[in-house]
Amino acid sequence: MISSAGFPSLLSRGFPINVENQPVERPRHAGVLVFWPERILGPHPGLREINLVCWTSLVAFLLVPLCVVHFIQVKHGAGSIRKLSSDFVYVYGVGQIAHRYSPARIYDSSLQQRVFLAIQPPREGTYYGPSPYPPFVAMFFAPFTYVSFESAYLLWLGISLSLYLIGIGATAAAVFPDERVKISLIVCLALAFYPFIFGTLLNGQLATIAICSAGLAIYQENLGHLFRSGLALALLSYKPTLLLLLIPMLLLTRRFKTLLGFTAGTGILILVGTAFAGVNIWPAYVHMLRYFGQVAGVSGASHLQLWKYLDLCSSFSAIAGGRSVAGTALLMSAIGASAAALAALLWNSPSRGRPAQWLTWAATLTWTLLLNVYVPIYDSVLVIIAVVLTLGALRDLGRSIAAEWITFLAIVLFALSWETESFAKVHGVQLLTVILVVLGSVQLLLLQQATRQRAPELAPSGV
Repeated sequence: MISSAGFPSLLSRGFPINVENQPVERPRHAGVLVFWPERILGPHPGLREINLVCWTSLVAFLLVPLCVVHFIQVKHGAGSIRKLSSDFVYVYGVGQIAHRYSPARIYDSSLQQRVFLAIQPPREGTYYGPSPYPPFVAMFFAPFTYVSFESAYLLWLGISLSLYLIGIGATAAAVFPDERVKISLIVCLALAFYPFIFGTLLNGQLATIAICSAGLAIYQENLGHLFRSGLALALLSYKPTLLLLLIPMLLLTRRFKTLLGFTAGTGILILVGTAFAGVNIWPAYVHMLRYFGQVAGVSGASHLQLWKYLDLCSSFSAIAGGRSVAGTALLMSAIGASAAALAALLWNSPSRGRPAQWLTWAATLTWTLLLNVYVPIYDSVLVIIAVVLTLGALRDLGRSIAAEWITFLAIVLFALSWETESFAKVHGVQLLTVILVVLGSVQLLLLQQATRQRAPELAPSGV
């Protein structure tokens, strides 16, 4: 029922069917022995059964309790919802400034603090830094301020969920076309990912825009529409740090049509922002980015709660001795070596077949979360796209055992995501960062192997 490349083949492989009542030895794959108590539970589950169990668990143990809690929050009044959606205060606040004051004042830090505090006083007494988003984000959220904060939050909740499903669904459809059960299972696990549920959706964050942007870009590339792929990727301009490796990736892999589409899309957003707030808004935006860099610790000690961040810089800073000369030297060496290895592999990847192209996206997205200066846990939702692309590449390469290990690593990442913040707060070690380093290293190794062999070209899905 599950193909040899199988998305969750680790969950169902290794259970031989004894058709003639003869003893059958359970196969070992790469040292992994999968046990299933057949005498107690019967035959091993197939992909459809796993899919049913996952969706039932999601609804019964996560969605229903969350809906009940959310209903109680609504019943207890505005304050409860505002505490739940603390990060939505930032985007609603800048939208309110653009609507009630002037678009030219959206980067007035003192005004931002007054507006944010009027919407909802934070638990810490003040908000950490200004809203770091470009002016077209304030323009987008300005219409939200025509309704109450609670109504705007619920509206964004629906839009955010839709963007997330579009991005995940587009990626899964590109990689596993006409395999509805696998796509369904991917969507189920993506919805149950802790950084999405609590870090993004309920918190009112914008990371679902990144998922939608990357997913549509990959889907359009898979169809051969490179310019459209670039246009979709331009949505990531809402958070420039997420483009830190993606733009070099487009250059190194010679995706020039995609880069042209990205440039056109970003240019349109810049023109819209200029028409909305005037030319002088951009120097104010650059000044705000510099100030935010100081708050985030780019050029000194960070004022942020580092246990909420995944990038290597934040993770090292949270560890005792991480800011020492030796710790900084070790960090810079690791970052430099990783960036150099990724750049070399990206340069060698063109014309190496679809698996190599998918691995370039996957490795770049994973290392974007690591080789960066400001990656909160909610941005880790991008790793879902990276994992799906990696599994698709391994399927095309015929590497079923490697696909099982990547599936196992994804399951570990999924499980640890529910404990990583509390663990990092107590012990100073971000577990997700460790798993991302392992995943990113494996992706580099797989990309190296994919660039050494010319995989057969496969027709784009849907063409």
